[in-house]
Amino acid sequence: MMVACRANSLNNAFKLGVLPPPPRTSIDSTTSDLDHLLSNEEQENEEDDDDDQTEDESLPPIDRGKGAYSFLLGCWLIEAMIWAFPLAFGVFQSHYTNHFLFKSSSHLIPTVGTLATGLSYLLMPLTNAIALRWPQHRRTMCCVGWIMCIFGLLGASLATHVWELLLWQGVVYGTGWVVCYTPLLFMLNEWFVRRRGLAYGILFGASGVTGLFIPVCMEWLLERYGFRVALRVYALITIVVSAPGLWLIRPRKPAGRVPKAQKKKLESDSDSLRSLRPFLTNKHFLLLAFAVFTQGLGFFIPNIYIPSYASDLGLSSAASSSLLALISLSQVLGQIWQGWISDRVNIYIPTAVSALVPGVGALLLWGPAKNMATLVPFVMVWGFFSASYSVLFTRMCTFLASDARGMDGNGDPEGTTMLLYGFFSFERGVSNVLEGPISSWLIGSDKAVNATEYGLGRYAIVIWFTVVCMLASSSVVTGWMWRPMR
Repeated sequence: MMVACRANSLNNAFKLGVLPPPPRTSIDSTTSDLDHLLSNEEQENEEDDDDDQTEDESLPPIDRGKGAYSFLLGCWLIEAMIWAFPLAFGVFQSHYTNHFLFKSSSHLIPTVGTLATGLSYLLMPLTNAIALRWPQHRRTMCCVGWIMCIFGLLGASLATHVWELLLWQGVVYGTGWVVCYTPLLFMLNEWFVRRRGLAYGILFGASGVTGLFIPVCMEWLLERYGFRVALRVYALITIVVSAPGLWLIRPRKPAGRVPKAQKKKLESDSDSLRSLRPFLTNKHFLLLAFAVFTQGLGFFIPNIYIPSYASDLGLSSAASSSLLALISLSQVLGQIWQGWISDRVNIYIPTAVSALVPGVGALLLWGPAKNMATLVPFVMVWGFFSASYSVLFTRMCTFLASDARGMDGNGDPEGTTMLLYGFFSFERGVSNVLEGPISSWLIGSDKAVNATEYGLGRYAIVIWFTVVCMLASSSVVTGWMWRPMR
């Protein structure tokens, strides 16, 4: 009763103006009090999330639409011309070896092709780090790398010594390609998520399509006009065909519109290295790394020795060229299929199959081959499964990133995914460099050809080496038992 009387007296005093009214309590004041309880970091994170969500809603759609398809077309045009050229180096190697300017150092000529392809793998970790650190300059990187490739062709056309070929057609061209190619992959990952494997399959198939006729055209130009004209003509054609591709490639996130959360992460150069540390003890990473390396040791051998194997069988040079063309054709189909299937099944399945089937094919088809009828099925199997193996790298990386972060699909961080991709590419480059001397040592130069023996006698050991590498790589399927299907 005393409390009630006191409350009534206070109310009367307020009404009569004897006491000032108490401060009003509103939603704003309550929110203000709560704001003091929240840390500044939490408020900033909430604001960043809201800003990033608003930006995502204003961006073009993922996996579909004019922007995604035009970007993929631009990448396809660039890949078709720039990457297909070093894959056709065999015709240049034959021409350079017999050219009077380069005969004195002909033993160095194969290194020209090795540099062009090997540098594109070995330098990818470095270009990955650059493209990750400065995302606003990725399109500029593409243009700079493309220009380096053109200058590499033109510089090689002026060569009078082998070291100049090594510099221009090897170092400059190979470096230009990886500088151009790496940011393309970053931007492709922005445009495609659920259909990323299929997009990579279509992209990687570009060099296989042009690989059907570029060696034939280059061989005709070399025989008729020489290497100077052939290189300049190819540079001109590359400009005409791939320059529109540079115009079509545009990042999904415009330059300067990098999410705030990503900007904060990029402020520290060591973030990317720290993100890779957990994988050093991750059994899935170690298993996939072993599979990539062993598959790479055997991957290039058929492309190197199938022409000479066909020649030792007494087949014509046209037959040898047709076998390489069949590998390119099968590669196109295989890359699209591998990309499509990797979007739908556990990554361990296509990774194991693409090593097991060509390994068995080399054992049962290449080794006993005594005629064209047996070689044709082998090169088709090899091209369809083994040559399309690198398409699976992107899904290996997203799988590892999601496994490490506890995600379930497509939420993998961009930086970690591309750094893993760079690691696998570096592995492929190392195996590419090692494969040449290993296979040369295995096959020897003093072994005679015997048509009645397995692998014609001379090629038996190198075929067995290929089989062992592929079967060892296929053991990656054991990783399927360590995690549920998804």
